[in-house]
Amino acid sequence: MITEVDEALCVLLGRSLPEGTMVRLDPPKPTWETERPSNAIDLFLYGMHDDRGGRESGFADQRDERGAVVSRREPSRRCSLSYLVTARAPKINEEHLLLDVALRTMLFTDSLPADCMPDALAATDAPVFIRIANTDPGALWSNLGMPARAAFAISVSAPFLPEPDTDIAPPAEQLHLDASQKKRPPAGALAPAQPRRWVRTS
Repeated sequence: MITEVDEALCVLLGRSLPEGTMVRLDPPKPTWETERPSNAIDLFLYGMHDDRGGRESGFADQRDERGAVVSRREPSRRCSLSYLVTARAPKINEEHLLLDVALRTMLFTDSLPADCMPDALAATDAPVFIRIANTDPGALWSNLGMPARAAFAISVSAPFLPEPDTDIAPPAEQLHLDASQKKRPPAGALAPAQPRRWVRTS
């Protein structure tokens, strides 16, 4: 599901940024300091963890035309994907302009629009939530051993669906009822009286 979220974020930002701006998934690298910059927004996936707050409960059954269960799926899980959003441009003010557009786009997008999602992500029929993270990017730059740059972080909560379980017992084809069984009297009921037999003695 990660690559589908990558693609959806690139589409979302790509249609908001100025023409000619690239959206890349490149991690920050030392060569940024010496290479000729081009207008680009970079999304760096730096963290993934279980989003327990978005877990569902209950199993989902898939049935055939007769109503028989053919597969059963466990509840979906959610993973929180953390991205560092940075900008590259020939001038600092141009980088800030690109960051401003990217930040406004993320601030006003609570969940990914359907027309941004690839088919596999849309098929989950579950929302993909976006929020600006509270992460301080300064610590990330230090961990990467690079000078700090203007940036912000986003957190994306994406659904992960387990594979369906198709090892389902087949439905019963016949139902056998044995009507020859005798009914037992209810508890406490008296047994029916038996006829008396008279024996004649001499």
